[in-house]
Amino acid sequence: MQQIGDWNIYVGTKEEHQLAVTKGMKIVCALNRVNGYVTHQSVVGWSGRGCNKDSPYYLFKQTDDAIYLNMIDGENPAYVSDDMINPALEFIKSALENQEEVFIYCSLGESRSPSIALMYLLENGLIAPQNAISEFKSRYYKSYLPKRGNLEYIKNRWL
Repeated sequence: MQQIGDWNIYVGTKEEHQLAVTKGMKIVCALNRVNGYVTHQSVVGWSGRGCNKDSPYYLFKQTDDAIYLNMIDGENPAYVSDDMINPALEFIKSALENQEEVFIYCSLGESRSPSIALMYLLENGLIAPQNAISEFKSRYYKSYLPKRGNLEYIKNRWL
């Protein structure tokens, strides 16, 4: 679990989820499915390769303490949408305004979860769009390895 700058934003992996819950952190789950861990699939209750598109929780499910995204880490930016990301960014902002810590996690803590942290920084003017990706990696999260889908979404929306 790594803190991003001086903000109460932490990024990590699925294995660190329980520690974050124990600490009372607000949770942003950017993990659609994996056996044995808390994911969008385990919270919403779908089975198979994907959530039913008719489900009211197809893109995300939000509770008081967490938001679970049906976020696929792939090469296609179509798997990341404003309709999924905006609620996550609003959830983070609300938690931070309430002086709460936020833990954002995915499987490996390399692509989805740090991408959401970067999106939050960009959305709120906490990092300049010019060289944002290289600055984020060098200054805040050295193990940032975004998949093309996340990278293209970020570029299309903010850069």
